[in-house]
Order: sequence, then C-alpha cells, then structure tokens
Amino acid sequence: MYPDGTPRTKHVVTNPIIEIDGIPTRSVRSYYTVLQQTEDFPLQAIVAGRYHDCFECVEGTWRFSYRDLTLIDMVGDISHHLSYGITQA
Repeated sequence: MYPDGTPRTKHVVTNPIIEIDGIPTRSVRSYYTVLQQTEDFPLQAIVAGRYHDCFECVEGTWRFSYRDLTLIDMVGDISHHLSYGITQA
C-alpha cells in the first residue's frame, strides 16, 4: 500500500477492438491485467479479465457511457489489494 492507503497496482489494458456503432458512439472490447507489488508482496499479476466499454461523443468530447468490468477470467492472490472478494467468470 502507498502511504495514503491505496494499493500499489498498475492496470494494463491491451488488444482494444473498436467497433464504430454510429457517428456519436463506439464500442470497445479489451483485455486487462492488474499487477501489484508491495514491500512484502512480490510483483505479480493478481487479476486478468476483459472490459466491454461504450463511449459517446458529447459536444466534441468522448466519454464513457458504459463499462462492464464483471468479465473476470483469472484471479490470483488479491489479499493485499481488495477488502472484498471477487469471483471469476
């Protein structure tokens, strides 16, 4: 944990596939891996899964309109990361 209590993690997003649904919207599917390292926890992947995101363009600015982050494929040792449990898909 950092001194402010947040977990020492990096969220790596790869392989985005962008679908052009219409002029103001986009759907994106991608993979993510969460890495963590603390003073007493070696660097390792702790969660891997998939995102399904939707974006919309509002007044020239792209914004998230939806994110499904329930697509969890693999779970490692999350004992240093979350105060609640998660389950695989």
